[in-house]
Amino acid sequence: MQYLFGPLVSARSTTFRLWAPSATRLAVIMPDRPAVPMQPEADGWWTAEVPHTGPGTRYKFRMGDLEFPDPASRRQEGGTSGWSVVCAPLGRPPSPRTRRPWHETVLCEVHVGTVSPEGTFLGLAARLEHFRDAGYTALELMPISQFPGDRNWGYDGTLLFAPHAAYGSREDLRHLIDRAHALGIAVLLDVVYNHFGSHENFIPLYAPEFFDTDAHTPWGAALAFNQPMVRRFFCENAHLLLAEFDFDGLRLDALHEMKSEGSDQCLVELTGTARTIKPDAMLVVENMNNTACWLERSAAGTPTLFTAQWHDEFQHIFSFLVTGDDKNQYGDGSRDPWSILEHGLTHGLIDRSGLSHPLGPDALVVYLQNHDQIGNRADSGRLPDRIGADKLDFVHFVLLLSPQIPLFFMGEEAHLQTAFPYFLDLPASEAQAMQSGRYRQMRESFGQNVSEGELPDPNAQATFVWAKLDWTEFDRPERRAALDRFRSLNQWRRSRVWPLTASRFGKAESHRAGTALVINWIFEAGVLTMALNTSASACAIPCIITAPPVSTGDTSQHGDLLHLGPWSAVAWSTITGNGQ
Repeated sequence: MQYLFGPLVSARSTTFRLWAPSATRLAVIMPDRPAVPMQPEADGWWTAEVPHTGPGTRYKFRMGDLEFPDPASRRQEGGTSGWSVVCAPLGRPPSPRTRRPWHETVLCEVHVGTVSPEGTFLGLAARLEHFRDAGYTALELMPISQFPGDRNWGYDGTLLFAPHAAYGSREDLRHLIDRAHALGIAVLLDVVYNHFGSHENFIPLYAPEFFDTDAHTPWGAALAFNQPMVRRFFCENAHLLLAEFDFDGLRLDALHEMKSEGSDQCLVELTGTARTIKPDAMLVVENMNNTACWLERSAAGTPTLFTAQWHDEFQHIFSFLVTGDDKNQYGDGSRDPWSILEHGLTHGLIDRSGLSHPLGPDALVVYLQNHDQIGNRADSGRLPDRIGADKLDFVHFVLLLSPQIPLFFMGEEAHLQTAFPYFLDLPASEAQAMQSGRYRQMRESFGQNVSEGELPDPNAQATFVWAKLDWTEFDRPERRAALDRFRSLNQWRRSRVWPLTASRFGKAESHRAGTALVINWIFEAGVLTMALNTSASACAIPCIITAPPVSTGDTSQHGDLLHLGPWSAVAWSTITGNGQ
């Protein structure tokens, strides 16, 4: 792809480019030379060719009294209002494919700033063996694009092409990905294509055409995807991430908030761009609308658009059963939560009415906690704060040994209790507004009756420090034991589940007796069976174990009845010759 956004570097000059259709006068400014007027061109573009301005040149754009960075800046100095820096391409071609097939994915969601004491790309790179040895085959980095200040969850980014300077250089990021690949770990990036952060976002001031004021999101006016150049901007960003940095895939945040006309076309163009670079790119969406058409497969069984979707509704029902948290009214008597869980495990995508849409297991990413489920609690607490090790092992058993794609949050593999509060780094006036908005969001969107002063101050350095993983925790005996159990489940998944999921999925069959559920996932290469009891009471169900099993909790076979103790499960698989 020939990039339109960002500077075009040649041997003798750099051509600076900006899309600003309604601007009447623009200039490029640099710290060591006079301003250079830009010339209008077709389709709303402005350009200026400046000799002797190669990589390392710092620049901004000027419109009247307004000075602002390049929205496609590849590197920033001085934050989101500072200097953009001309960069040479990293120079190493990407792999034409991802490092391992999607069905072998075991995901760990990671925040670069808190996963290591250093809070950098290199700090994470130095600890990749931990993730490999735990059994993870892929990392999903929370957003890393340039955001205001030095700390942020990442969803307030304003300069999407520039890795945040606090995490390290562009070269450091590529080193992280290269090292992960050398260890057999794929790397996905969480990207935000539904809004820009509000602080130091200059785009509305010089290019209001980027926004559709008739369509609204929680962050204000929607992005104007009816504009071809707006769609192009995000396609180029995806191309850069996959081609130059060699990410194996992307996770699109809140697809349902891409609300303007043209958003569907943008998604089609995005997936087409990504699959031009890597036909098997791992493309995952978060979509509260649960639109199954985005997950369609070709006749050969390969994704035509997106690879998979985060399955929030699965999280809601499973979380209710193991924790008792009832944010979605599963306990009101009119809904049978065990039936909903059965449908989710056997038939695919559960929508908000409780109905399911048939999809293959690898179209769904399942989890019990991620950054949202932890950070959007008033106490910012993880599952180990609310349930014991027996339930945690049960949760991990179901997630790792069912054929859906499992996702865990960093440290979950060892039952770590590190909080993950919402944090940011803004000037005091902006921070106060964000904190007030956080209380409103917790009350209105997440149904938590929080009192003033109850939430941690998101702008405080201490809140960010509180979110950092303490790596000495992994040395505690109970953490080592939990990690060993997690590794054992991953080993069983590799040997007994992967040979099945490598083949074509046929159908799932199930039967239930009270809180006990038996599921058969039928693949071309064999059958995976799981029996589970999602309750605190023992029960029994007609079922005969037909192959060497693996289990958690108290399970036993008595004739044709399988007895399941509280929070227990057993799994086994039958692999035919085609799956060996």
